[in-house]
Amino acid sequence: MAMRILAVGDVHGAFERLNYLIDQEEPDIILQVGDFGYWPRLEDQELVKINTSRTRVYFCEGNNDDLDHLNALVKTPGQPVEIAPNIIYMPRGSVLQLDDGRRVLFMGGAKSVDRWRRYEGWDWFPEEIITERDLAQLPDTSIDIVISHTCPEEFPIEKARRQKIKDIDPSRQMLSRVLHKYRPSLWYFGHWHTCGEGTYQDTTWVCLNWVRFSATWCRLLPGPI
Repeated sequence: MAMRILAVGDVHGAFERLNYLIDQEEPDIILQVGDFGYWPRLEDQELVKINTSRTRVYFCEGNNDDLDHLNALVKTPGQPVEIAPNIIYMPRGSVLQLDDGRRVLFMGGAKSVDRWRRYEGWDWFPEEIITERDLAQLPDTSIDIVISHTCPEEFPIEKARRQKIKDIDPSRQMLSRVLHKYRPSLWYFGHWHTCGEGTYQDTTWVCLNWVRFSATWCRLLPGPI
């Protein structure tokens, strides 16, 4: 029987909504695109309350996660870290191989447009931007699916937002290089708090909404072609 896998948008700490999704959809695996809501210093978080008895949750970091704490958990670059039972943080460049053989690359990070009202080292971190060092640590293997927080410049998400984005995010330029390095068949991301999808060359991309919009914040992963 094929595994039931969901790609999920920004959670922002609304773990009760995540639990509801798990109870309704009964996925084997959740691939989450960042802004999971990991703030151990700012909130009384009990990740153990997330219903992971039959569901494994894999998430990358967004620009609204505690990067200091997450980075401190990583002992080996690119290696996953289980932060609670069946809740696994996937650092930049980490790979999950699905039971069907497909490889999923996680590439979190994005520039905060609201960094001016946040405090460095507390709820904003310069490390949120994807860097050349991150790209240098990418695995030398084929990749079928990418899970990121923001998206490459080739994905015209601005059209879905119906606005012109003036604040350039270097992370998008770095993800463009990831796109051309691997040419994955599927790419899921969040960050933009909207929904959209399209195709760039051989890559189908999907922007997932955030937890506030239930109908568009998750997508069932299709099986291999």
